[in-house]
Amino acid sequence: MLYLGEYEEETAKEIKSYLDKAGLKVESKPCLVMEEDATYTIKDRLSGIKELIEDTSQIERYLSALRSVLPQATPENFEDLFLKEMESLKFSSEEWTDSALSTSRARFFANMVLFANDIKIGEPFENKLDDPVLEIMVEPEDYDPRPKQLKCDIDFYLEKAITIFVDEFTTPLASEVDDEFWDAYPSEAQRLKALGLLIEKLATSPSSRKMDFAQFAEECNIHLEDEERSLNVYGDDAAEELARVLEKSGVLKRKGEKVKWRNKD
Repeated sequence: MLYLGEYEEETAKEIKSYLDKAGLKVESKPCLVMEEDATYTIKDRLSGIKELIEDTSQIERYLSALRSVLPQATPENFEDLFLKEMESLKFSSEEWTDSALSTSRARFFANMVLFANDIKIGEPFENKLDDPVLEIMVEPEDYDPRPKQLKCDIDFYLEKAITIFVDEFTTPLASEVDDEFWDAYPSEAQRLKALGLLIEKLATSPSSRKMDFAQFAEECNIHLEDEERSLNVYGDDAAEELARVLEKSGVLKRKGEKVKWRNKD
């Protein structure tokens, strides 16, 4: 069976419906999938951060805005005051829309500073922002050797999914799948079409009726080309499995290192 992918339940139902209507043999099975998200940060005071990060100008501007608005801020108006102050620092439009200076990043930075330095909005913060504690996201490959302040947080998200498998011998029917499927799921459609072309080629008996398995493995590759595009399918590494698929479907018979097609005497 060809592994097509893992999908949310409704998406899996839709994909299966398209393929069923075209005559492809499809199996779906529930499974658990786990996504991993790793975040690397450096936590230190501003003075220490400056020794590890080459350009801290953005950080300084965030902190300048915080120092400016906190004395008159309340929990209710802090966010509005902070974002207005960020705009007053005259960032270019390109800088402000850049991911490093987006509104969401600004909010995140402000909340991080308040939490890390035990600052409560509406209460005196004294000298806590003179050299505040910061936790900055970084790319670990930027550091060699890695500083002792570097920390890795890994989150795993476990979810239910539906796995879809397609019978390889029915993939030539991919050409019969509704055009809407190609529009909605182009990657899946292209993979099914590519395997279908390979199966069609292998299912066609050669004039000699038989061949060595090494030659059969070479036949498990195809190259198609026209004026606009070229298509390559490399299946030689899966020759053993492809032979089993065709043998199970009654197309050929393998005996040792010989392969013989059944549709001729």
